[in-house]
Amino acid sequence: MPEKNVPILAALLGVALLLFARGVPAAPDRGADGWITHPDAGRNTPVVLRFRRTLELERVPAAWPVTVTADNRFVLFVNGARVASGPSTGTLARWRYSTVDLAPHLRRGSNVIAATVWNFGEAAPMAQVTLATGFRLTGDGVSTSGPGWRVAIDPGHAALKGNSQIDWQYYVASAPETIDASRALWDWAGRDETGAAWRDAVPAPQAARRKLAADRLPAQAFVPAPAGRVVRTDLAGGAQFPVRPVTVPPHTTAKLLLRQEAMISAYPTLDVAGGKGASITLEYGEALYDAARRKGDRDLVEDRQVIGFHDSFLADGGERSFSPLWWRTFRFIEIVIATGDAPLTLRALRLHETGYPFTQVAKFHSDDAELNRIWDVGWRTLRVDAHETFMDSSYWEQLQYTGDTRLEMLITYAVAGDPRLAAQAIDAFGETLVDGGLVPGRTPAREDNIIAPFSFAWVGMLSDWSQQQPDRELITRHLPGMRAVLDWFEPWLNEQGLLRKNPHWNFIDWAGQEWDDRDHFPSWGKHNGSCLLTAMWVGALRQGAALETAHGDSARAARNLQRADHARSAIREHCWDAQRGLFADDGDRTVFSQHMNVFAVLYDIATREEMRPLLERITVPGRGIDAPPGMYTSTYYFAWYLVRAFEHAGMPERYFDLLQTWRDLLELNFTTWPESRGDTRSDTHAWSAHPTADLLGIVAGIKPAAPGYARVRIEPMLGPLTKLDATAATPYGPVTVRYRVAAGKLEAEITRPAALPGEFSWKGRTIPLRDAVTRLTLPAAETRP
Repeated sequence: MPEKNVPILAALLGVALLLFARGVPAAPDRGADGWITHPDAGRNTPVVLRFRRTLELERVPAAWPVTVTADNRFVLFVNGARVASGPSTGTLARWRYSTVDLAPHLRRGSNVIAATVWNFGEAAPMAQVTLATGFRLTGDGVSTSGPGWRVAIDPGHAALKGNSQIDWQYYVASAPETIDASRALWDWAGRDETGAAWRDAVPAPQAARRKLAADRLPAQAFVPAPAGRVVRTDLAGGAQFPVRPVTVPPHTTAKLLLRQEAMISAYPTLDVAGGKGASITLEYGEALYDAARRKGDRDLVEDRQVIGFHDSFLADGGERSFSPLWWRTFRFIEIVIATGDAPLTLRALRLHETGYPFTQVAKFHSDDAELNRIWDVGWRTLRVDAHETFMDSSYWEQLQYTGDTRLEMLITYAVAGDPRLAAQAIDAFGETLVDGGLVPGRTPAREDNIIAPFSFAWVGMLSDWSQQQPDRELITRHLPGMRAVLDWFEPWLNEQGLLRKNPHWNFIDWAGQEWDDRDHFPSWGKHNGSCLLTAMWVGALRQGAALETAHGDSARAARNLQRADHARSAIREHCWDAQRGLFADDGDRTVFSQHMNVFAVLYDIATREEMRPLLERITVPGRGIDAPPGMYTSTYYFAWYLVRAFEHAGMPERYFDLLQTWRDLLELNFTTWPESRGDTRSDTHAWSAHPTADLLGIVAGIKPAAPGYARVRIEPMLGPLTKLDATAATPYGPVTVRYRVAAGKLEAEITRPAALPGEFSWKGRTIPLRDAVTRLTLPAAETRP
């Protein structure tokens, strides 16, 4: 043997010994970049696949990292234990993969690595994009590019489109699932392969045609949660479930209605025994409906009904655990059982709460119990709606919309101090511009939804980030996209200098028109020009100018300001109604809204002298965010901008009046905030949760005083409060305040991170914060020099 071949042979022998020790024969890559599938998986969807491979180990390594992803989704098991799920929602241009360490779950001898992979196709939530069904796992000795992986189609697990069960509202979220126990694969992740359905996995080259990106988000929560309690049942002894098992006799139809203390996003699992041939449904609802399909008090049960979507289970007589693959959002679950010749025992209902794993840093506790509840309900709403993306509504859509997301990320900055989900969102909207310069109205999504004004919200996200976070690089990488957005609108200016109607959905708020109305709000007037849309462009141009000045091109900044000034002049010329003291929505001055006048104040289209009386004219004392008759009024969502306008006009004290709208909601026992006023579709809509951030920023007064949160300003607005303890998150650590008002004095204690300089402002006086803990005693009334 030639001497020069000895090192090569030695290296090959070493690799072979390692692979032998791990129970995997050496083999060439099978192509398709490691993506594998079932030979018949591509013929139709929905489809549920079970993958498995065995592994013999002489010893357990200290670490065994693997990367894993799938289309659509996977749950990874090692020796029967759930160890990971995913991938995080993404696009074909940025398809996520996770890194998982298998070592903590391995043992000496035989091991089984298994995965459930499913592709629900058009039945999947609209946020779920797809290319081709497949599974990919890479790691030393276990990669799907090598042999040893087996796969079976689970014929007992199916799914259907949600709108087949909910056809009376826009529904594009969770797919109802059906599990037929007599046909399903059981113990597929066990020690031995059982049944005749197993095949060798085959390469999936079509699935490989996407770009992979490491997931920067933490694993979603999977935490045991209380199962709720029965609040109505026609089953004898049914009220003891789920604390104790209950049995449904043969030839019986029984119902059990369970209620959670508060809304939850969770994976449900129903454990049953016996009942061969019995059918079981789990129907999920945010609230109960009366006979007129109205909700009302969210705690009421009486004769009200769940009207939602449901999962279906068919029992085979064995001891089974039925669980859908995707999580559900609900406050109520109604279990309906119809038995045949055999009794069925409901052994347990188990929930695992899921969502983005925020760590709560902030707190808000005052001597006003309703304010405390408002803060808590808002934070719960955000957590129920935040997963691998921010969501508009985790029950109805599960989509990340630009306008909603801007407000949601502000809550996470203040309460959790975790910017990762926000960075995901900014990148997701900015990575793919549509129609030559707009960001998507929602993303990821299988169907386009271009909402032109929501591109202004994306510019607002960048502006907010620049104030709230020290990371400059995120801003600079999105400056080209921001420029494209701002430039996109300019060709739509009409001869008046107002933006005319563009071909996309110009949604601004649910303001008195039907959901599919594209003409009446915003109003375009006879000259096809919108004062309202133009005012929004003014604000985005000014935000863009500030970002260019700080991070980009000063010449572009100057041009943005010039365009903003021209548009402001056009609005003042064509939209100001001096007789009413208001700005109209259109150049014909026929339509008026809170929205137009909010932006006129917020973006300095109105003069400083006009701002205060203008805001007084568009609100009603004692009526929260309501507008007077004759103008479109804000929803809970747009009220965030209304609050900003009052702040900008130097009227933050009015915030307590505006919160009356949320106090009114508490009387209806909401546990999460709804989407819109009146008979709302969604009871879990985080765009309405912004008081949670503003109670910290306005009432407790903790806010950034310089870009990148380089300084903090503490400027409380206590109104009628005499006691308040609050903490807000910042990039440098938590800031805590303690206020007591008594005998005409304010006692304030401020604790801040040493790396965060700042000042305390109270009633016209500003005091530098020089110590980590500052204690002050000041007159409670306003002081004048």
